[in-house]
Amino acid sequence: MVCDCCLAGSIGLAGAAAVGWALGWAHLAFWRQKLCRPVGYDQTHRIATPDGCAFELRRLQPTQLSHQPPVLLCHGVAINHRNLDADENLSLARSLRAAGRDVWLLTLRSGRDDLSYAERKVTSFSAMVAHDVPLAVQQVRQRTGAEQIDYIGFSMGGILWYACLNHTVPQLQVRRTVIMGSPGRIGHYLPFIGILKRLPPQWMPSAPLRLASQMVAFAAEALPTYIHRVTMNLANCQPGYVRHTAMEAVQSIAGPLAHDFIRWANSDGVPRLDTGRDVFAGLATVDVPVLMVGGQVDRLCPPSALQIAFDRWGCNLAHTPKRMLLLGKIHGHRADYGHTDLTIGQHAAEEVFAPIVAFLS
Repeated sequence: MVCDCCLAGSIGLAGAAAVGWALGWAHLAFWRQKLCRPVGYDQTHRIATPDGCAFELRRLQPTQLSHQPPVLLCHGVAINHRNLDADENLSLARSLRAAGRDVWLLTLRSGRDDLSYAERKVTSFSAMVAHDVPLAVQQVRQRTGAEQIDYIGFSMGGILWYACLNHTVPQLQVRRTVIMGSPGRIGHYLPFIGILKRLPPQWMPSAPLRLASQMVAFAAEALPTYIHRVTMNLANCQPGYVRHTAMEAVQSIAGPLAHDFIRWANSDGVPRLDTGRDVFAGLATVDVPVLMVGGQVDRLCPPSALQIAFDRWGCNLAHTPKRMLLLGKIHGHRADYGHTDLTIGQHAAEEVFAPIVAFLS
């Protein structure tokens, strides 16, 4: 009798689990269809790296031949290229193409959703400085025949650029740079997580954000959370685009990369390579013109953290052309910008994209 009861209970639990699994995937399939905004690209390339991983490049070609250099755009952490190309109506990448630019969107290894176990183990900040970014610059130059590129880095995409310039990317290959919300110091926002920095990077578990984000994407604008407060000014975001971002753009964070950010945040906040090299080590003699864009209420990259990077850029030179654009009501803008709303803000096309396009022109 006891065995029969145990068997019946096990069957019941298995059945409930199967029903729950089926309902979960049905929920996900329904909301994927509702929230996804497919976009097309003229070319897509997957580029293998020497350490056994790969990144991707997506091209948006202008309708008319341009004599200006190609533009390479790089996304941030826990997200992919779609944060710079939300859809046909709200996209920094497509604003640049409309202005006649040859646009290349870089999807770092960290922005891929199909990483193998082995690839996740080599997905670190230092690996992307050594391989993804310099190889992307090389590929764009080779495929277009251009001697120089313009570069736009959002959040981690800008921090990678701090580390690459005059280190793995010669500044002579770069004409102009735009930095968007890329702090010079990394803060910590999750209590007690600092204990994880004691783990070896290879033991650090990945943060499975993509599936979690997709499962709750339908409610991403209706139920503000602590994550919203840290990552955006929700009131400034274009309606519908936070749900879209949660469904299509958010990516999981590989363990070694998560370890990098935890290690920086729980030391002195300075991003460093695995060798200990400060990411700003090569910036003192950089004379590439730069526009640094920040949000007045950005908690991931507050103005003071952006100022640190601004001050280090070309600091040993007398006349490095550099400019900072802070977006907030105090500066005459229609809203106070946070982090994510730099790309999906209600007025981002006029207040963010247009100045960037003008600077790169």
